[in-house]
Amino acid sequence: MINTFHSSYNPPPVPPRAGYSKPQPPGNTPMVKFLSVMLLLLMILTFGGFLYLFQKLNVELQGSYHENIQRLEDCVNDKLGEDSVAECSQLMQKYKDVIAKVSQANEKVSRLTGGTSFNGPAAYMVLLSQHKDTNSEFLRSNHLLWDRDDSLLQDVGLNSKRNMLTIHNPGIYFIYSQVTFSKHAKNALMQAVRSPEPKKEKDKELLKSFCSLNPSKPNLCTASLVGVFQLQKDQQLYVAVTNTSLVNRDSCSFGLFKLR
Repeated sequence: MINTFHSSYNPPPVPPRAGYSKPQPPGNTPMVKFLSVMLLLLMILTFGGFLYLFQKLNVELQGSYHENIQRLEDCVNDKLGEDSVAECSQLMQKYKDVIAKVSQANEKVSRLTGGTSFNGPAAYMVLLSQHKDTNSEFLRSNHLLWDRDDSLLQDVGLNSKRNMLTIHNPGIYFIYSQVTFSKHAKNALMQAVRSPEPKKEKDKELLKSFCSLNPSKPNLCTASLVGVFQLQKDQQLYVAVTNTSLVNRDSCSFGLFKLR
């Protein structure tokens, strides 16, 4: 008999044989491992490069810091000559600006947190102006006199004569001083930071520096001092100069702050 039945549907699939398993497509396990290793190496290289750049920048900053300190010491010892007076003044001003910024940052933190920030002993002294020196006391001594109203005194005392600072808290202090001289002078001009010693006839001299003026024409010269010293409780400090009449009162300062 001839089968005349026709259908448009496909025939059903042949059932699989017993024990037959369909082959799985080849996996990408080696590629995943390779990409994982490459990603790990990239992370290690990135982290290592960051550490290298950080260490290099840190070394450069430390080198610059030590170089500035060395130049300040050369200024104190007058090793750089007269041509470096401007450079020494710029270095001194740089450290003054840093101190001022640190103080401002402490004040901002205190305002934001609502608490009081820690501020150690510090002093920034402004020279007594001529219009406040009614009795001309400034010219009667070789000690510089300071304006209590315009100066910063924080846990540091100023005596009644306004020429000596008194240490209330012992410790290691950073001390700096800058005196500018004007008018004519035949000899080298000197400034020194000294500390009285009651049991000795001569006061202890902590720092000293010199500068010279050209007597043929009016000019300015600045003597700068900077140093770190161990100071005791009730120890006093003052600035002595060769001649107070040659001091330019608009460009002089004296200060200190406790390091630890």
